[in-house]
Amino acid sequence: MKRATVNNEWHINGIGLHTGQQVNVIGKPASSGCGIIFAVNGIEIPALAEYVDDTTRCTRIANNGASLRTIEHLMAAIYLCGITDMYIEVDGPELPALEGAAKIWYDILKQAGIRCLEGEILTIALDKDDMATGNSHINVAASDKLELFAEITIPGTKITGMTAGGDITDADVIENIISARTYGLEREVRHLLDSGLAKGGSLDNAVIITETGYLNNDVRHNEPAWHKVLDLLGDLALTGFRLQGRITAVRSGHYSHVEMAKNLRVKYAVK
Repeated sequence: MKRATVNNEWHINGIGLHTGQQVNVIGKPASSGCGIIFAVNGIEIPALAEYVDDTTRCTRIANNGASLRTIEHLMAAIYLCGITDMYIEVDGPELPALEGAAKIWYDILKQAGIRCLEGEILTIALDKDDMATGNSHINVAASDKLELFAEITIPGTKITGMTAGGDITDADVIENIISARTYGLEREVRHLLDSGLAKGGSLDNAVIITETGYLNNDVRHNEPAWHKVLDLLGDLALTGFRLQGRITAVRSGHYSHVEMAKNLRVKYAVK
């Protein structure tokens, strides 16, 4: 696969899901081999797994005293667009929540245009040993494309064994992935706020799950499970290369996703 960047500079702003702070984002074309680089108030942070320093409710990267949280939705959109090199300037500690998914990111990247660069990005064919450890189960099987699946069960709710996923090059699968909003539990909202999180959350950018259903009236079919696929893709994009394999994540989270990405970077000695 050829390396690629955006053809034109793009701009967007909004509030962070967790911080509630207003933030401006500018994406710029980059040269081949640059990779995805975030610049937070001038301090560069490569979008690679080894720069992740926190996975509490989102994925945060850090470097030289600067940090940036909730990068996973944009990273998923970048991967789906086939972008390998881009410079992204941010003036706050968290990317904007937008609609709580990746569709706006995906659309703005497409509107900016994609331009091929010299060189190819490394593609790794996964084998069954490439799986995360811990309470989550991330199973890997061979495939000549990237297929992502997720299964979630949330005790105390109606969500039991909810599944979603498929070939990420399929148009319907892409639409389901990028449109799936982040979700949270009604019973946890107060705790999240007391912990300094979810300050920018609302029914406009999050699906709130209750004991009997949802607070929202517009939840898509299996949307929480599709959002888990979105998060999985965004976190695995921190490997910095393309993946081939069938990955099934059961009860997974940002921690297990990122651990898998870190393990893959070590195993395949990616510099």
